[in-house]
Amino acid sequence: MLDNCKDSRETWQAVEELLQGWLKERREVLVKYTAIAATLDRDAPLERVNEGIERLCQILVDYVSAGHFEVFVALQKEAEIFADGSGEVADVLIPNIGDTTEVILGFEEKYPTGDLVDVDADLSLLGEVLESRFALEDRLIALLHGSHAAQLAAE
Repeated sequence: MLDNCKDSRETWQAVEELLQGWLKERREVLVKYTAIAATLDRDAPLERVNEGIERLCQILVDYVSAGHFEVFVALQKEAEIFADGSGEVADVLIPNIGDTTEVILGFEEKYPTGDLVDVDADLSLLGEVLESRFALEDRLIALLHGSHAAQLAAE
């Protein structure tokens, strides 16, 4: 995708399109997470809770994978092309974002079993981790992609 870009403006636009799709997927994670929490609050049947958790886990894995293997790579490439030192920000923030991945994947690995003994506590921890991750991702996007948008606008 980025390899075909001719200049920094085209690179920025390609990353912008990638980000918009990924952030839409992030909103879907929040929708699924909220739906599970609401289902648990209403003492829904076990089957319904398990279906919701399965859908949440699917989108979580897709979201995390796209972040690590597409979005963060694209942002780093953008930083290289702009050559403004913003790659150093990525070098700090991406490993911090990666730390949240273990908890997210741990949730995903635990819940296909249908055993919901600890689901309230695990869902609460997942919510905290997602909040932290989203804040780090937003910071990464703002400091790299956002600053590059400002540079392009100033040209």
